Amino acid sequence: MYSIGEITKMANISRRTLHYYNEIGLLQPTKVESNQYRYYDDAALMKLQKILLLKSLGLTLEQIKAVFDKMGQANSENESWIESLEEQIQWIQREKDLLDWKQYLLKTTVHAIRMSGKIEAAEIVRLIQALQARELEDGWVRPIFSQEHYTEEELEILSGLPVLGSLDPRAEHYARLISSVRENMHEPPDSPKAQQLAGQLYELALGFFQGDARLLDKYWGQLFPEEGEQSAVYGHDRELMAYIEEMIGHYLQAREEERQ
Repeated sequence: MYSIGEITKMANISRRTLHYYNEIGLLQPTKVESNQYRYYDDAALMKLQKILLLKSLGLTLEQIKAVFDKMGQANSENESWIESLEEQIQWIQREKDLLDWKQYLLKTTVHAIRMSGKIEAAEIVRLIQALQARELEDGWVRPIFSQEHYTEEELEILSGLPVLGSLDPRAEHYARLISSVRENMHEPPDSPKAQQLAGQLYELALGFFQGDARLLDKYWGQLFPEEGEQSAVYGHDRELMAYIEEMIGHYLQAREEERQ
């Protein structure tokens, strides 16, 4: 038999913890003397070690109690442990999936606000609802590109584009750059500031498309919304895209003139 002092030293826990386990019926002393001294045998010590193991694995005390309750019903102790640990694994996976969705939607909202320059709560809610109707893969919702409009080689390039809402640093870079462009739309498209942004945006986008300028133009043209319609990419309204087209047009013209 082990006294409370001895078992707390062997298990490296406090007396208060041991008393609490007794109060909740998780681990009761093997013997209580008339003077209220409590003693634990080897079986109790082994159970305490199992409790601490389960606790270190992230199980709550309620879940640990359930594990020991199952032991009396299972054919073997091993089966009970495996079943309980598998349940914990499944719970953790569900929590991870939920956190992945929360992280993606939060990041999507950040990018949406950056690129639109304002908080359009109703529009962002619609965006989130549309995304939630899709499947999350690798932490984000993959865009869908029509096979009617692109070749297999083009689709391969498009599959590598940064996805807004993802943790891809390219997506954050692009969102911040679009935000800077929107903030400077009061500048003439051929002004030094606009041309600086045009160069940064064009070179960044060209990198996304692996240097394929023709595919970049094709993709950008399909993003341009018709009057009264929304762009396929949130925050890319007609006014913004028209401004970007004009400033990049000046940028490319100036670059061509320099080469001549």
